[in-house]
Amino acid sequence: MYNAAEAAGSTRTATDATAAADVAVAAAATAAVTTASAIAARRRKGTAVAALLAGDALVHAFWATGATWPADSTEALSQGLLNADVPFTPRVLLPLCALLTTAAVGIYAHSRGRGGRLAALVTAAVATGLTVRAGAGVVWAFGVGADPGSTFHRLNLAVYTPVCVGFGYAAARVALDGIARRPSRLLRTRTAGR
Repeated sequence: MYNAAEAAGSTRTATDATAAADVAVAAAATAAVTTASAIAARRRKGTAVAALLAGDALVHAFWATGATWPADSTEALSQGLLNADVPFTPRVLLPLCALLTTAAVGIYAHSRGRGGRLAALVTAAVATGLTVRAGAGVVWAFGVGADPGSTFHRLNLAVYTPVCVGFGYAAARVALDGIARRPSRLLRTRTAGR
């Protein structure tokens, strides 16, 4: 009788150990899938924001040639885009084109774990810039500083502000995900035994 109870106890212990090992393997597999999906999501967001910035850089390069599409004149283009009279000359547009291209490369690199602190800083700057522009767009949507009947006001409501809200959020997620995945220096030195 004693041996049967002892045998049942050892079988239960082995079963419990097997179940615990199965749970640990399942948890590790779930964590790997979650990590892989988080990496893929960060890359998609980074690619989307980089594509927006690169497209914007291309449009600015096109305008630097003297073209005014989609407007009829430089004044109409300036009013429709900025709600102000600003010169659309290569001297103004080409540095902006270079800045947008640099921002696109930086956020693309950061979304893939490349570029180090500089890419992280560029990504944070893009997120901040888009968020500030989204906030200004909300203010302009209420007619503060923008004529409610103007082309700029309509474009601000339909395009500029929604794009800045969505892509600002995506850029912020890429920036914050990059911070979350990078261990602190203190943690790295402690694990290295220093």
